[in-house]
Amino acid sequence: MNLLKNFYSKCGTIFIYTALFCSLTIAQTNERKEIKIPDISGYLTLKCDFHSHTVFSDGDIWPDLRVEEAWAEGLDAIAITDHIEYQPHKKDMVRNLNRSYEIASEYADKFNIIVIKGSEITRKMPPGHLNALFLKDSNPLDTADFRVAIKSAKDQGAFVQWNHPFWQGTIFPKKEGKVDWFPEHQEFYDNGWLNGIEVVNERDYYPDVFRWCLEKNLTMLGNSDIHSPSAYFYNLPKGDHRPFTLVFAKERTAEGIKEALIEHRTAVFFSDTLLGKEEFLKPIFKKSIEIITPKIETLKGKAFYIQIANNSDIPFKLTSAESNNDFEFEQSIALPAQRVVRLYVKPKSKDLVGKKNLVLPYKIKNLLISPTENLTAEINCEVEIKEK
Repeated sequence: MNLLKNFYSKCGTIFIYTALFCSLTIAQTNERKEIKIPDISGYLTLKCDFHSHTVFSDGDIWPDLRVEEAWAEGLDAIAITDHIEYQPHKKDMVRNLNRSYEIASEYADKFNIIVIKGSEITRKMPPGHLNALFLKDSNPLDTADFRVAIKSAKDQGAFVQWNHPFWQGTIFPKKEGKVDWFPEHQEFYDNGWLNGIEVVNERDYYPDVFRWCLEKNLTMLGNSDIHSPSAYFYNLPKGDHRPFTLVFAKERTAEGIKEALIEHRTAVFFSDTLLGKEEFLKPIFKKSIEIITPKIETLKGKAFYIQIANNSDIPFKLTSAESNNDFEFEQSIALPAQRVVRLYVKPKSKDLVGKKNLVLPYKIKNLLISPTENLTAEINCEVEIKEK
């Protein structure tokens, strides 16, 4: 109690609030939940959250705990992106726009988490909120003119993302899910100041933004925008998880992540859904799935099973893309994470014999390569049907 009193007298009520959360959060970090998503095409698949807050703006916890949470939840990298203009704890904190990163980065090596320096430029719509990542110094961004702030970030080599574009606050009413692309955003885009957009923020998914990223070749991102302790917002023991960006990087470094973001090599994983370009989602699915029974022998007219292992932590939901001339098969199957499933197959004709290359085409319902298009893939094996 004396320790808490001294703590309070020196630092103010916000630190008491933080200290109480510390014991709750640290208790979760003795074990790490590894997220198994395969590396693809010569790249490392890194799990990243590029939008989070601490007590240095409107968050509820100390920066080092953001690093511990990321470690416990299986992430590779996070960005601390406290608001520049919005500082509700300023009576309790010494204003220093670089301080949250400085504290978090001290823990980076300890937990083997990459901490990226960033800040959130917080303005009314338009242009809204934008994260500047890979900054050298956040203080020059504290200026009245948002164009000057963004140019200052770009002069430092920053990657700039548009945050939660559907968020409009009380500035004007929401319009039936429509997201507006304002002249200011076109200006940023034309100037090369806008690198990416959040397709997913927290639990919100923006199909219009997904389409923009594909049409305008902008990097798609999914981030938590977490303010409270992660365990208070996500039911982690039940498998709930924050959204995060999959970054396909040449190396596991901040520089490797930045290069991948600039080159648009990302996908977004939220809830049980994966969003991204086909060139990335197809190899993820292919490398996640293993046919346990690639060669099957059966008797004429008899049904059989194909055993399929899902070795990733992404649960896949499949629905038939088209029929097969020779075989009947299950039209919908679920491939839970880290499980083996049997797929029931039966010859359509009792007279069918010989060796057959069985190809079953499916759409993966929870893998989207556009707002309206699912990834397609095939389950195939060799079947030898004998007379007896």
